[in-house]
Amino acid sequence: MTFFFIRPARPEDMDAIAALSDETFGLAFKSKEESRIIRQLHSDGDSLVSLVAVADDESIVGHIEFFRILINGQPLAAGLGPMSAKPGLQKSGIGSYLVRTGLEELDDLGETLVFVLGHTDYYPRFGFSEESAKPFTAPWSGPHFMALRLTEGGPASGTLTYPKAFTG
Repeated sequence: MTFFFIRPARPEDMDAIAALSDETFGLAFKSKEESRIIRQLHSDGDSLVSLVAVADDESIVGHIEFFRILINGQPLAAGLGPMSAKPGLQKSGIGSYLVRTGLEELDDLGETLVFVLGHTDYYPRFGFSEESAKPFTAPWSGPHFMALRLTEGGPASGTLTYPKAFTG
């Protein structure tokens, strides 16, 4: 069992976050695209909540990013991703703690709606559903595109605009 705690990411964590993301996603996708996205979200001011999981040895073993999404041109939603957990420690609860903690922080910030493009076997356990995302148009509408309404209010439909980090 790996012991870890969750804390907000700090600017000095960025290289470790990028390395973790490259290690995690590089295995599956042979890409450093996610670490580029994370860095750009932060540099462009589009990051809403960025959290890390820190192990007993002070190493970063998990990261989650939440970012601003516009609905019909207004800053009315958040997006989840990228999220990573150190290979070898996946399925140990790190990702679940990151998601839950991040959603609580978004709720505290007054966010009402969160979108994710991800595994349909994983994200529904937190309340995300494809059905909730259907009234919204996004570049990734379709299978694996899900939404979670944190509280009542907010738009019931609309066109989503993602930050520049996701378009290149």
